[in-house]
Amino acid sequence: MKYKYELHSHTTETSQCAQITAKELVEKYKELGYSGIVITNHYSDFTFSLKEMFNKKLRSEHYLKGYREAKKYETEDFCVLLGVELRFFLNGNDYLIYGVTEELVEKSPFLLPMYLKRTSAFFRKHGCIIIQAHPFRPYIYRANPKYLDGVEIVNGKSTKEENEKALKWAEKKNLKIKTSGSDCHRVTGAGISGIITNEPIKTNDDLLSILKNGEFEIIEKDYAK
Repeated sequence: MKYKYELHSHTTETSQCAQITAKELVEKYKELGYSGIVITNHYSDFTFSLKEMFNKKLRSEHYLKGYREAKKYETEDFCVLLGVELRFFLNGNDYLIYGVTEELVEKSPFLLPMYLKRTSAFFRKHGCIIIQAHPFRPYIYRANPKYLDGVEIVNGKSTKEENEKALKWAEKKNLKIKTSGSDCHRVTGAGISGIITNEPIKTNDDLLSILKNGEFEIIEKDYAK
């Protein structure tokens, strides 16, 4: 049996740019035959109000709102996991972080003024992996590979050329984890990409093991659509 998973998705409860609620997101991916999703809401200066930004409790509560709402609709046949799409104050780069827990979000330092070297050390210490998202979009630069565990080589909102460049760069820099995700912000953006596995993913440990061992297939984007 094969299982499909979305690794890059957003909800209106947390990400201002999203146009799909957590409930709608889960229902849509169930309809599309997926076995689970990772909620990777934006963690950026557009995510938080000023009050939330500088209050740890309010910041974590707002960030986790979309994930917690989606989790309500998790079933035995459909898992909902927590991730992060992080963008520092410094530039427009985005980093997908997998293996994240609610407790880790609640105790993490304020990430926006940090930089990749320090952030990578923090999350790796807690067993997470760091993936550079859509590295060839305009105004994005390629990060130092030593602070990355992999690259998103297929992004549902990127062009064919941008995704092909991401794959070549990942291979050139010997970044072994190559992921794929729809970057879903709305109903019409659901199910564009993701991964296919032979074994079900139920936990963060399952996800990390499958990504690290390369035990998955990429769901290629249909560029004709």
